[in-house]
Formats: sequence, C-alpha cells, structure tokens
Amino acid sequence: MVVTIKEIAELANVSRATVDKVINNRPGVKKETRKRIETILAELNYQPNLLGKALVHSKSPIKIGIILTPEHNPFIQTILKGIRDGEKEFSHFGLSITVKMLTTLQPAELVSVLGELENAGVAGIAFIPLSDEQVVLKANQLAENGIAILTWNSRLEGIHGFRYVGQDHVKGGKIAAGLMEKLLPKGGNICIITSSRELSCHQDRLEGFTERLKECKKPIHILDIRENQDKRDEAFKITLEYCNLYSDFQGIYLSGSGCDGAVNALSLAGRLDGARLICHDLVPETEKLLKEDALDFVLSQSAKLQGYQLVKELFEHLIKRQKPSSDYYEIPVEIITKDLL
Repeated sequence: MVVTIKEIAELANVSRATVDKVINNRPGVKKETRKRIETILAELNYQPNLLGKALVHSKSPIKIGIILTPEHNPFIQTILKGIRDGEKEFSHFGLSITVKMLTTLQPAELVSVLGELENAGVAGIAFIPLSDEQVVLKANQLAENGIAILTWNSRLEGIHGFRYVGQDHVKGGKIAAGLMEKLLPKGGNICIITSSRELSCHQDRLEGFTERLKECKKPIHILDIRENQDKRDEAFKITLEYCNLYSDFQGIYLSGSGCDGAVNALSLAGRLDGARLICHDLVPETEKLLKEDALDFVLSQSAKLQGYQLVKELFEHLIKRQKPSSDYYEIPVEIITKDLL
C-alpha cells in the first residue's frame, strides 16, 4: 500500500510541511518530532514519489560531475562502463551527468577541474582526491557552497564529503602480502611498482603490505619501490630496470595498473617463469594474463559496480534526499585466480 505524506502527517500529528522537511533532511524540526516522524516513515516503508520528482527535474535536470583519473588506466575504463550503466538507469529521474577525465595526477589540474564543474552549476561531484592541501581546501569550499561531495577510491582526511565509496586499501595490501607469503614459502626478495604517492589508496596498500610482511614466517625483503603513474610503458621500463639491477628477486607486487607492461618486460628478460606476480583490479588485461598463467593473483575492487555506485549515491542524496547509514560504502576485496574466471 502506498503511504502519502498526508497520512504520515496525520499519524505524527504534525503538518505536511514538517514531514516534508524530515523527508528532505531540512532544518527547522525539533529533535523529538523528527525522530517520531522518521520512525513512522521506517515502519510504513515510505517511498518518495520519484515519478513526480522526475517530471519536475525533466525541465531542469540536476547536474552532477564525476572526475576520473587518466584514461590510460584500464581500471578507469571499467569504472566508466559502470557510470554509463548508472546514467541509463537514473537519467530518467532528472539526473544529468558530466564526466571529466584528468590528463595527469597533478593536484593543480584536479583543483582546476573542480572549479570548472562548480562554474557549470553542478549539485554534486564525485572525485578521487589527491593528497594535497589545495585539493582539500577546494573540496571544502564547494561543500560550504552547497555542492554535495562524494570521494571514491582514495580516502583523504579533512574533506567534508557526505560519503566515501571504495575499499579498505590497508586491508587490500595485507591480503596481497599474505598471498605473496604463500607464493614464496621460503621467503625471498621482491620489488614493488606503485601508481603515485599522490593517491592515498596506494600509500595505504603499501602500508598494509609492508606491515603484513613483518608477520611472515620466512623473511620477504623489499628491494625497491618505484612509481609508474598507472602507465603500462613505465611499468615495462621499471621492470626491465629491476631485472638489470637485481638478479635474485622472486616476485613483483603492483599496487596499481600496468601489469601487462611488467609481464612483457619479464618475458623479454627471460624471468617470467621464475617470478611471482600479484596486482590489483580485474580488467580485460589482467583477466587475459590470469588465463595465460602470467599472473598469480588479482585483487579486484569491482570497478564496474564502483562506477555505478557513484551515480547511485549522488542520485539518492540529491533526488531521493536519503541520508546514508554511514559515511563509508565499502567495496569488498576479492581474490581472483585463473580458476574463478
């Protein structure tokens, strides 16, 4: 049975305007009254009239912006597919999506793009925050001006966003280290290729990875850590340099993208059969390498689902006016092997 605002108001013995304020999370309602109305809404499973809102917003759509890191990262291409799925589903309710793709991982460019979206009149923005004071300041200025801020993939303290969508990356790093221990039960030397120190997700993965290595029964030593900015060619170059510098490494951990470049370098150097590889993100490239036995494990963060969730979160916050149950939507860490494909 459909419950109306009028019925809710009668049951709570308040005006329809008061119920509307509670539904849309607006101020001006006493704490006790708000709690009573929220209880009635929950008990009767009240659902807002989205069709009515869609008719209103069809004339003046609510604009949102989603900022992606550079397109050379295959993870971002998969995220984009999820965003487009969300766009198909929620655009009927008056949601207009603008996707901006960075060309670098430089904070100045991100701040500039945030400003562009502000000038375009968006009501909400989802972006991966880079670890920089100017990024925090700009994001909080937008939040103070009434723009809903959703961060994803990398969590950054100090940003006044309403929600974070992403993994516990420290946990992800610990899982990767535990898998490396199983691959190297006698211990050994390994090298690491990470994306960028500007992204907290990679710093968190490294933190979790190195902490877990301390618990290994046989020592696993990290010989070197270098950044590839999620670029395939940089991963190729770095891996060849590792092969030239270190004759005795048994494994490589990639905290980001570029593993196909690393695999090609190991193959060229004749080291592919003797090296264990673990990377993050199940995308077409890593799926292919798993099937070819060039990779041992891939830690997935459900990229397509994550992209869809960005649109869904902004839709629920801006159009349905729903308050999230927490400030964190956690994407689980999935361990993918060849046999799971």
